[in-house]
Amino acid sequence: MKILVIGQGGREHALAWKLSQSKKSKIIFVAPGNGGTSTEEKCVNVNIKADDFPGIRKFIIEKQIDLVVIGPEDPLVNGLVNYLEDLNILVFGPCSNGARLEGSKIFSKKFLFENDIPTGKASFFSDPASAYSFLDSCVYPIVLKADGLAAGKGVLVSKNIQEAKEWVDLVMNNSLFGAAGENILIEECLYGTELSFMGIMTPSEFIPFETSVDYKPLLDGNKGPNTGGMGCISPSPFMNDTLREKVMKKVVYPTINGLNEMGVSYYGFMYFGLMVKDDEPQVLEFNCRLGDPETQCLMMQMESDLVDCLEDALDNKQVAISWKKGSSMGVVIASNGYPEKYKTKIPIEIGNLEDLKLFHAGTNIVNNELLTSGGRVFSVNYSGSSLEECVSCIYNRIDEIKFDGTIYRKDIGKIYES
Repeated sequence: MKILVIGQGGREHALAWKLSQSKKSKIIFVAPGNGGTSTEEKCVNVNIKADDFPGIRKFIIEKQIDLVVIGPEDPLVNGLVNYLEDLNILVFGPCSNGARLEGSKIFSKKFLFENDIPTGKASFFSDPASAYSFLDSCVYPIVLKADGLAAGKGVLVSKNIQEAKEWVDLVMNNSLFGAAGENILIEECLYGTELSFMGIMTPSEFIPFETSVDYKPLLDGNKGPNTGGMGCISPSPFMNDTLREKVMKKVVYPTINGLNEMGVSYYGFMYFGLMVKDDEPQVLEFNCRLGDPETQCLMMQMESDLVDCLEDALDNKQVAISWKKGSSMGVVIASNGYPEKYKTKIPIEIGNLEDLKLFHAGTNIVNNELLTSGGRVFSVNYSGSSLEECVSCIYNRIDEIKFDGTIYRKDIGKIYES
């Protein structure tokens, strides 16, 4: 089987690595890939960007691709699945209507309300004057969100009215996020413990992956600005059978039913971002793809053949996934200045990592030299019998990865309860 993975981050590296382990996979093309995907067995980078739909289509036809797996949200929201639907191939990912659950925060919030799925209260605004007026009556902290995709930066948890109004001014008057910020929503701040609940979703079922915890703040102690994720552990210590049953009953099944009622046949990954308090889940957000850095941990945990799982889902067969016992963990190494301004094209040296798995996120190979190309550069991962083993193995070897300006959290694996 010839497989094409769309994307270039750590999530796509982990997916390509896992797909390459299948006996069914002959070759894995990654478009455009990174400095790590090009070194994996069976994997070949292709110089086609994820938004180059004609280039992707032409490549699929020329190489007679059998299965396409789309990693990032942008091509899904922008309709890549729809663009390829007339080709006689398997494409794993939701159509643009299904991906609207991530592509429009306002659409997804209305979907939650209409399907009685637990979530926080929210109001929607298309002009700054109305937003300013509403902010005068709010109880703080509150959450402000740009409606569209903003590369993970379109959310602010505001502690006071001045900060909130400054954000509205930047987003709606000064186009901080471009068209993504033309409409915004303001919602109540939920409290509890965040939980990543991901899996494979079809019009008839949802097959949960192992649970995980994403460490979003930049600094130790869960302090500092939010990032795309500075580390991950799996499974989550906060999940239990009662909570899992409630999530399936109150969140997952109503989501499947709601999509079906809209006429959306959803085939793809689904990521429910949840806030849990007293074993009661509320939805913070939908993502129509897997999380990063959670995917790296989950692919380390998965025992099943991922190709089989995706084929079965697309063929409307029952999907079964088995997981390793024990734990997995990943620590993100980023460039100094992330998540704001940072340098790129910095040379990287990698020493002896022993049993660690290094997933690349922001790297390129230029003239046979490995260089940084992004804010999050690596996820250093390990799967073991316990979380303590993972912590020890990763932090004992992490400094074998060297480039000027490395930053990483020293406390991934520590359990923080909100």
